[in-house]
Amino acid sequence: MKLLARTTVYFLIYASVVAGAGTFVYYGFIRKIYYAYVDRTLSRRKLRVDKALRLHLRTPADLDFWHRLDHNVEFKALKQPGLRPVFSVRMMYNELTGTVVPYRQLAAPVMFQGRPYRLELRTTMLDSQELLGRIVQAGALLFGALLVGLLVLQHLLARRLWAPFYRTLGELQRYKLDQPEPVHLAPTRIPEFKELNTALGRLLNRNQRIYRRQREFTENAAHELQTPLAILRTKLDILVQAPGLTEEQASHIEPLLDVTQRLTHLSRSLLLLAHLDQQLFFPTETVDLAAAIRTQLGHLREQLAAAGLRLETDLPPALPLAANRSLVDILVSNLLSNAIRHNVPGGEVRVHLNPELLVVENTGRPRALPPDQLFVRFRPGPERPPGSVGLGLAIARQICETYGFLLSYHYEEPGRHQLWVRM
Repeated sequence: MKLLARTTVYFLIYASVVAGAGTFVYYGFIRKIYYAYVDRTLSRRKLRVDKALRLHLRTPADLDFWHRLDHNVEFKALKQPGLRPVFSVRMMYNELTGTVVPYRQLAAPVMFQGRPYRLELRTTMLDSQELLGRIVQAGALLFGALLVGLLVLQHLLARRLWAPFYRTLGELQRYKLDQPEPVHLAPTRIPEFKELNTALGRLLNRNQRIYRRQREFTENAAHELQTPLAILRTKLDILVQAPGLTEEQASHIEPLLDVTQRLTHLSRSLLLLAHLDQQLFFPTETVDLAAAIRTQLGHLREQLAAAGLRLETDLPPALPLAANRSLVDILVSNLLSNAIRHNVPGGEVRVHLNPELLVVENTGRPRALPPDQLFVRFRPGPERPPGSVGLGLAIARQICETYGFLLSYHYEEPGRHQLWVRM
């Protein structure tokens, strides 16, 4: 839910609570005012009745005659004088409407010809339920007008006041760290958005400078490492072929060649990881994944044969994939090399491919590997064979993340380890 929509929901909830509670408060307030008005009217009528009793009425028969003319005025004889006047609500039958309706009644003691009477003055009232219903209807109309007004106001705010924010958001979504020119955020007159654009501009420009320096350092370091490593390997090769080399001297040179080869592989792997981490642009083309797997298996047949491994494949004739060819070759090579390197003598390597999933399975240790450490760079542990730089699966995962693939590890008894690439 967007920020403005969430704010509108809070306003609507508040308005609903206020409208609901306010309806009953409003009803009680109107009811009190209405009763006060009716009671004041009945009190004035009592003054006129008192005046009529003193000036115009002569006998008790006149009281009965008055009641027959006006049913809302009634006199009841008392044995002793009554108490103070009392207002009350009384339900009575109304001859005009033919229903029982509420009446507001004033009962007060009066004296007529020296005898005490109870005077009852009544007037019909509006039905309380009808009054409440009308108040609720009025509240509903007001709430509806408030709701429509809030929605219209939200639409106008989203289109006008929040337009600079959405323009800034669009620029950030299109922004790439490796782009040469700095980001240009749209100008605005709103102080908050102006401060936001200023802070974002400083942050992005600083990150671009840091990124360029890191990229230059990585490329320079990789280049400077490759040159001495190549010289070192060349010199070692010349030394191995030198005449008069003793067996003891050759035993010392052979580990140096292995270390040099490992350092060369490590340097190239770190450079590739740096490029993947920095999300550099890799040209995308249509790659036949099935053909790439067959090619890499052909390159690894000697390793499979040397380890005495059986190979089983389930590959379609072709499977086109939009990716970079070099990265796909590296991904497939790392997965297959990992299956060979971590296998057991006389084991198996199985490769299954369909449009949604690539599975590389190998036999190995009869226990599951820790998934949280499997894709960690330079992971330690007994599962790491000698000569491995510990970056193969880390590079494979980074390539998968570059193209939105999901690389995961699964284990099946007995001792079958699987790497899944969901595409």
